[in-house]
Amino acid sequence: MSSPRPDPKPCRQQDVGLFEVTKRDGWARLGKFHTAHGILSTPAILPVINPNIQTISAREMWDEFAVDGIITNSYIIWKHDRLRESAIESGIHELLDYPGVVVTDSGTFQSYIYGDVEVENEEIVAFQHDIGVDVATMLDVFTRPDMSAVEWRQGVMTTAERAGPAISAAQGTLLNGPIQGGLDIELRRESAQLMGSQPFAIHPIGGIVPLMEERRYEELFTMILAIRRDIPAERPIHMFGCGHPMLFPFAIALGIDLFDSAAYVLFARDGRILTPEGTIHLDNLQEWPFPSASLSGVSPEEVRGMKGEARCALLARANLEITLAELARCRQAVHEGKIWELAESRSHCDPSLRKAWNSIIARKNSDAAMSGLVESQHLQRGGGIRHMEDSPIHRPDLEHIRNAMEQRWKPPPIAGWNGRGEHRFVAIFALAQAPWRRSIEGYVKRLLLLNPAAIPVVATPMGLLPYSLEDINPYAHLMRTQTEMRDLDDEFIETELQRLGLVDFPMNIIFVAADEDIMESMIDAVAHAEQLGEIDLTVLDEEANHQAVTRWLQRCSVVDKLALFVNVEPAKSWQAVGKGKMVMSRTGRIKNILTADGTHIASPRLTDGGISLTLEGAKWLHGLNTAEVGELSGPAVIQVDDDAEPFVRKGRNVFHGFCLSADADLRPGQPCLITNSSGELIGHGISRVDENEMMAFRKGIAIRVRDGIRNK
Repeated sequence: MSSPRPDPKPCRQQDVGLFEVTKRDGWARLGKFHTAHGILSTPAILPVINPNIQTISAREMWDEFAVDGIITNSYIIWKHDRLRESAIESGIHELLDYPGVVVTDSGTFQSYIYGDVEVENEEIVAFQHDIGVDVATMLDVFTRPDMSAVEWRQGVMTTAERAGPAISAAQGTLLNGPIQGGLDIELRRESAQLMGSQPFAIHPIGGIVPLMEERRYEELFTMILAIRRDIPAERPIHMFGCGHPMLFPFAIALGIDLFDSAAYVLFARDGRILTPEGTIHLDNLQEWPFPSASLSGVSPEEVRGMKGEARCALLARANLEITLAELARCRQAVHEGKIWELAESRSHCDPSLRKAWNSIIARKNSDAAMSGLVESQHLQRGGGIRHMEDSPIHRPDLEHIRNAMEQRWKPPPIAGWNGRGEHRFVAIFALAQAPWRRSIEGYVKRLLLLNPAAIPVVATPMGLLPYSLEDINPYAHLMRTQTEMRDLDDEFIETELQRLGLVDFPMNIIFVAADEDIMESMIDAVAHAEQLGEIDLTVLDEEANHQAVTRWLQRCSVVDKLALFVNVEPAKSWQAVGKGKMVMSRTGRIKNILTADGTHIASPRLTDGGISLTLEGAKWLHGLNTAEVGELSGPAVIQVDDDAEPFVRKGRNVFHGFCLSADADLRPGQPCLITNSSGELIGHGISRVDENEMMAFRKGIAIRVRDGIRNK
């Protein structure tokens, strides 16, 4: 047995019940829920502890499995005299011998199993307060899928009526406010609105166990989507009764923060093992198909020969170990910005899951419940992106950059690098290998030298990409980077040209070949075909022309990235950088972007192809009246109160609770400008939240400040 873990430190009294988000990937979020018995890091699972039969003791949960929170049933404790008296005398933590966060259920699930319970709502809530739980649960009405619509509504209304008395009976103890409603999606939303209007700490989604048992995953996911937008953003969402690791990536991607289940024990009693890919029965195993510390040194055959309780205990430990490992994998995926990629991969493990997941993805742009999902994804993200052959390229994490490009990118000015690019046309480079700068840059420059009217784009697995954005993530970091011939059908090309606003221009496809002579011949032919007259090959001989084209491409890249990632109108950017200077690195990449007067306003990033503003760049953007030209309004603006101003000016982060207002177009992971209560610019940074979350949360970092304007 490992050495005991130190007891957790209680949070500050003023932080009890507060939830802060530390990292996010769209709707998925890593957070901290603060309690008197330590911080519960989310997403987390609360293993169910039966106070009468502890297959794995609560103390082992803390010391050996590093579980920071558990859930037990207050109704069972209340019903048994010995347990009730001990809990009232010593408290729930001493009764269970557990120092971490203790959440209690109220008996609602017992009413689902047995038809009724012998305790009233206020009585069981007051009991939970008296025994010192960290988060109590009111006695709600379990709405089964097989109930009638009348029964669903009655259950929602009864639960809502009990909310106020439960909060009073809790006497300050944090309280779960369950969401009910059966299969009626609008009723679920109504329940979320009713319960969300009360000062609950956490909102569990109740009545979903039958859906999971019957593998009705599409209805389950639809239910999550229906309620999440009506639950206050600053409160965790708990998926009551969900403990199978197979469902974690999907639920987390849709915004779930907490899970609980006795599945680790219940499946073990039946000789079944939980895995992220599904359930395995012990009888079917000759080898363990996964690493497990609990099962190390013992074979499946030996485990089958064990007596009932010993076998159950061993398998329960393995199930818990695997469950916690998968949850850790999900947290890491959120940290890396890859929770959607993980969910996509896991969906292939089960036909019902795959069907449900594809259905949800297909609805993301047409379903009001999924409004904001795509925009919540980070535009600038690092790391490679795995793209499977049958994987939809329209995953939310991939589609956000496509949508932003459609809304913000514009073709370069008509003049071109030499002022003679009036008759523009599109040249699609197909079958090119990334990195495209290395494989086709020379050919792109040759085309522009011969015909400055060309608009070069690259065919990628995610669609057409303007060459000026050739190094941005995820386009340049897809693990499948070659567009095949079969991908370039007429419908694909027309749709993509329409998306980029290029459908009305003449179009040519240049299939990239390994032979340089062939490539030069194709480039020359395309340049000639679109030229109103003979092409002049002597233009290739002048070094000054090559330098001019290089500078043109650099400026196109800067202008397009400012539009895509900072929401700056291209016409404004061309005014600033058209006659400016690019400071280059030793490897030939843009290092710093300077205006004509030498002001350093931004720097491209090599890691993800994005762009970072400087303080002078923020001042430039704040001074622009972008509404005069085009539709892009620049970065969102956040106004902070007087208490926060001196800290922002020193470059310190903005915390929740100090924001007075935020623009409606504020998005997580995007640059923003920070002003004081008078509207004066005092700094700039990267927002971690959207407008609603900016104003809702009361703890945690709201803006990562990059720099502040010091007082003179």
